[in-house]
Amino acid sequence: MKRILLTTTSLVLAAGVAQAEITFSGTAGVALIDDNGASMAAASGDQRAALVAAERAAINADTNADTVAAGDGAETAAVQAANDAAAVATNTAMVAATAALAAYDADPAGTNTAAAATARATRDDMFFESYYDFNVTASAESDNGISVSVGFDMGAGNMIDYNDDDALEAQGNDVGDADVSVGYAGWTLTVDNAGIDNLFDDTDGAHDAKISGTVAGWALAVTTDQSESHNSYSVSGAVAGVTLTATGTNNDDNGGSASKIAASYAMGDLTLKGSVEDESKSDGSEDDSTLGFSYAMGDLTVGYTSIKPGSAGAFGDEWDFSAAYAAGAVSASFAIDEADATTIIVDYDLGGGVTAFAAMHDKPAPTGGAVTDNDLTAIGLNFAF
Repeated sequence: MKRILLTTTSLVLAAGVAQAEITFSGTAGVALIDDNGASMAAASGDQRAALVAAERAAINADTNADTVAAGDGAETAAVQAANDAAAVATNTAMVAATAALAAYDADPAGTNTAAAATARATRDDMFFESYYDFNVTASAESDNGISVSVGFDMGAGNMIDYNDDDALEAQGNDVGDADVSVGYAGWTLTVDNAGIDNLFDDTDGAHDAKISGTVAGWALAVTTDQSESHNSYSVSGAVAGVTLTATGTNNDDNGGSASKIAASYAMGDLTLKGSVEDESKSDGSEDDSTLGFSYAMGDLTVGYTSIKPGSAGAFGDEWDFSAAYAAGAVSASFAIDEADATTIIVDYDLGGGVTAFAAMHDKPAPTGGAVTDNDLTAIGLNFAF
């Protein structure tokens, strides 16, 4: 769930040597949605992560069973026979799990398409969703300047992420999933098991710890998942008016190392930007480069980005155009790309923390899917407190 700190209620608790400030915040909402069954398909759409986890668990179980079966020679015949049988069973399960992952990798599109089509058929009309997300944070600072905070959230229902990835996001987090941060001299250590985004791409796996701070005006951050030996980093700062950001990871969506450098330069109302990316896929098809600009004209801002898709592509093979308008309580945006994927979003601030929204996304069909499979229509209200 997204942690959103908005209007807060604070309590100050005195406890001898420290004072803890406790804040409460959250969001709630309701929406009428037509996603053409995508929210159901998503549950079975990309199964590889679950298959990898199942194979890893099967390998661990087989290793443990083999260790027990090896024994120390002191076991009775009956115990040894039982241990041997368990080792055979776990080995069979491991072979099956490995075969399932191999079958998926041999035809991921076919596997996903078949599963998604079946799931989509169970939700092909408009439907209502509601949600709440309640956040609690307690923070304190010691006499020597060490700050500590702990936060957790709770929630229920599903929130439509209409202005990002169109996903229906479950808000049912476990209250026991707390994150803790410790700060000192401008540096912060955050620990949140499987709750920290990969800094290169937040779809490339969750991490458990993050260290962040600044050196000579440059912002630095590193994340890690120690159990998987996965890491990511981010470095950002400015040189001669040019803002630079470098990110990287040793676990991109292909399981290898990747890096990206982005730059932007503002000249009044005009901002120029560009980026180069190097991912681990051997054919270079994901090594994208971009050049673009945005220009503000009062309440209206327009932007255009030319994309060179992969090392074999050319600038202009892909592109994005956007226009955004904001005045008073109204904000609206329009976006389109080379594939005619079109997005229109309107938000209206009703005051008191309540916002009404309407969104229409018309996107190209997925491989093997129907023309409307990636489309979204949603209207609703969100309330922040």
